[in-house]
Amino acid sequence: MQSSFMKFEFGKLHYQHFMSGKKTTILFLHAFHSSAASYSQICDVLKDQFNVVCLDFPGHGLSAHVNVEQYAWYYSIEGFTAVLLEFINCLKLKNLFMVGDSVGGNVAVRTMTSLKMLEGLIIQGSAQAESVEKLFALHYSPGPVDILFQKEFTQQECNVIAAAYVDPYKNEKKNFTQMVYDIKHTDPNCREQFAHYLETQIWVNERQLIHDSTVPLMYILGLQDGFINSVYYKEVLLEAGLIESQIYLLDQVRHVPHLDNPALCAKLIVEFINSILN
Repeated sequence: MQSSFMKFEFGKLHYQHFMSGKKTTILFLHAFHSSAASYSQICDVLKDQFNVVCLDFPGHGLSAHVNVEQYAWYYSIEGFTAVLLEFINCLKLKNLFMVGDSVGGNVAVRTMTSLKMLEGLIIQGSAQAESVEKLFALHYSPGPVDILFQKEFTQQECNVIAAAYVDPYKNEKKNFTQMVYDIKHTDPNCREQFAHYLETQIWVNERQLIHDSTVPLMYILGLQDGFINSVYYKEVLLEAGLIESQIYLLDQVRHVPHLDNPALCAKLIVEFINSILN
């Protein structure tokens, strides 16, 4: 995977990519506190069949930690969404599928109506709701949400949060170690500002966006997700009009499915894309 940067007014945006001239491109969007690096295993499987691109949101991975006195807005879902749209337009991506995990899924849903080249969307560990209150009150199980947006973490708090994202005992703990590393290297100001904007920005009705969209959609949810009550959320999605074949509940998987079970996630993504293209 090649590492590159794109210049924005707030600083440099980092992304990893393997562009091999394939017709179809998959763009991966990571969770809050995560990074493009979290997709390295799944991209190793998929890069022989598709062009793959993994984006680091502002304040995450190798992207710039922004000056919050000038550019704090970029540390919000609205800011992430604006960055994503500009990023896609600058790269002139075509025949595009997006995989969005957690906040990456929320951002992806918000761009659907603006991306004519989007052929399909895979949402992992992400919940869509009519309001931010319903997002947290109705679709999330008890978890470390109360400390998620603290500016600073103790080592114990960092481990607790990481364990909600990834099983600490699977895959020789290397993916848990990756999650802890990403949490520690996320800009602390991003947590603080993100919480502020969740309270002050008008929430987009993402459930309505999905209902009105004709973009093919698939959900991958972890049964052991440390934030989302996935069993309940599946019922919510079915009531909203999705069908069983669009929703996968994976056992022994938490909030970041592609870290807990990269092989199965890759398989499901390939099958989904092929079902649309063939």
